[in-house]
Amino acid sequence: MSVAVVADRREDAAAEAHPWWSASERGPRRHQADAAAGFRGRDGRIAVAVADGVGDSSAAATAARAAADHAVRAAVLDGRADLAVLAARDVLLAAGCSLAGDAALTVALGPGPGSVRAPWAVAWVGDCRAWSWDGRALHPLTHDHTVAAEMRAAGVVVAPRLEHVLTTSVRTVRGATEIGLTAVPAPTALVLASDGVHRRLDPARLAGVVAHVPAPALPRTLVDTARSAGTTDNATALVVDTRAVAPAIPVPRRP
Repeated sequence: MSVAVVADRREDAAAEAHPWWSASERGPRRHQADAAAGFRGRDGRIAVAVADGVGDSSAAATAARAAADHAVRAAVLDGRADLAVLAARDVLLAAGCSLAGDAALTVALGPGPGSVRAPWAVAWVGDCRAWSWDGRALHPLTHDHTVAAEMRAAGVVVAPRLEHVLTTSVRTVRGATEIGLTAVPAPTALVLASDGVHRRLDPARLAGVVAHVPAPALPRTLVDTARSAGTTDNATALVVDTRAVAPAIPVPRRP
């Protein structure tokens, strides 16, 4: 079995607040249909996203990349994580046959300029998950939009294949009320991952990795751990350092 590795991505943390890192592997699939993206506006506001294309096809890969790339830009420019999901939907629908695929998507948007201690916003459709890390514990922020999740909530026994059947996705979401949305006050870090990671790592194991691995190495470690645990899907993880950064205080200069 050949395993294609997508080079780890990082943002230069030397001068910017909220650096982010990601890692991704194709695994045994024919196509890498996961995507990770980040975007920083001119005012310093940042958004990050992970998308997971529906199916194992070039169309799924293209849809995931388009959704993630457009969502992070729309989130920063519009200032709304939920509207970014709808913007990604509009891109897929407007492109017609050239973007015929679909994807799950999770977007995290940082606070605006002058609001460094304001909450982060996380919006999602589908089953790419997000967690916040407060330095001691890992807290789930999303719930899957899948048939299995709905059945489990109703107390119904779930067939494993239904874990992968989405009830809401980028292409099918009809409006803001179908988008998951939450606010995260003052996290230390946010972790986003596709189901190729989170379905192979139970909450305790995931939290253990996050607790013991520095942020820059964490995405690669999560992907490698999922691979070692036997994932058969694309696997992608993204970590953003969300700690508030105090505004710089000018140093007085002698005349």
